[in-house]
Amino acid sequence: MLDVNAWLKAIAGVAVGLMIAATVPARADRVRYQGVVDLSAEVGPLRAEHHHDWGRASHAATTDPFAADNEYSYLRLLDRVTGTELFRRSVPALTHIWISPDAKYVVGISNVMFLNPYQLVVFSRSGDRLLERNLVGAPGTSQSVTNWIEWYKRPVPQMKIGEDGTTATLSVEDSHGGLRQFQFPAVH
Repeated sequence: MLDVNAWLKAIAGVAVGLMIAATVPARADRVRYQGVVDLSAEVGPLRAEHHHDWGRASHAATTDPFAADNEYSYLRLLDRVTGTELFRRSVPALTHIWISPDAKYVVGISNVMFLNPYQLVVFSRSGDRLLERNLVGAPGTSQSVTNWIEWYKRPVPQMKIGEDGTTATLSVEDSHGGLRQFQFPAVH
C-alpha cells in the first residue's frame, strides 16, 4: 500500500535539494566584513588613492556610496608633480585601483559585497563618474552569503581600455582567466 504522506515528503525533499543546487554558489561568512583598506596606483605624474573603513560604513546613514555624506570611503586623484588634488569622490569599498596607461581613466574594482552595491567604478581624470556596476549574481561569479563576490582574477587582474569613437570598452580579467567587458562613454 502506498503511503501518500511519505511520498509527498520525499518529493518535497527532492524539490528543496534541487532548489538549493540551482542557486548561485555561496560560502558561509563567520563575521560581517569590517575591513580598513588603503590602496594606491601611479601612472606618470598621476597617483590615485583609495581608502575605506567598513567598520564605520556599517553604522552610516547613507546607502548611496556616491553620496556627499559618505565619509567612510573615497577615491582621489593627485598630480604628484604639483601636489594638486584633481578630484576626490565618495565611492564604494574598492579592493584594487588602476589608472589607464594614457591617464584618462581611473578604475576601481571590488570583491566586497557587504553594504557595497557596486563592485566596479570608472572615473575620468577630471572626476566624472562614467560607469558603476553591481556584479552580484552576474554569470560566472561566486559569492559568500554576505561578504564577498569573486569576479576578477586576484590579486591583480589584467585590465585594458579601448576606444571606438564615443564608446570606451574596459576589459577586466575574470577569475577564470577570461575577459569581462564593460562599455561606457569615452573621454576626449
